[in-house]
Amino acid sequence: MKKIYIPNPCSESWETMSSHEQGKFCSVCSKCVVDFTQKKSEEIEYVFKEKQGEDICGRFFSHQLDKDVEKSEKLKSWLLKYIPRNFQKSRMTLAAFSLILFLAGCAKPKEKAHAIIGETKIEEDSIPKNDDYVVGAAVVRNDSVDKMFQKDSLKLKHHK
Repeated sequence: MKKIYIPNPCSESWETMSSHEQGKFCSVCSKCVVDFTQKKSEEIEYVFKEKQGEDICGRFFSHQLDKDVEKSEKLKSWLLKYIPRNFQKSRMTLAAFSLILFLAGCAKPKEKAHAIIGETKIEEDSIPKNDDYVVGAAVVRNDSVDKMFQKDSLKLKHHK
């Protein structure tokens, strides 16, 4: 899809326009304003091809304007170019394709098992020295909370 842009945006309010079958009717410029905000880029492209050569007034979101073909559309066309069009939107085709890829990824060549015969020895586990961290009880030095009194400074009188 080519770039869409609006050289002179209209200052009329969308809410004040009267309803029309394709969108709303602007009484100031006497044109039908098509609401493209809920349409996908393919639908927008179809409307522009259908009304080629005509001036089309439309309401767009800012992300719909001044953009080239989206990266996702490029990726989609690259991935789907080998799949026939009538299967591209089928969920069953997607499921079958995913299953084939999954099974192909799981199919690893199996190593042949060799029997080893010989004397058996048990080696003690050697744990390498760890210099990265220290494990133990934490002690906080020079802590102001540590110097607080353990008992109340007020003595209560007990009456019998």
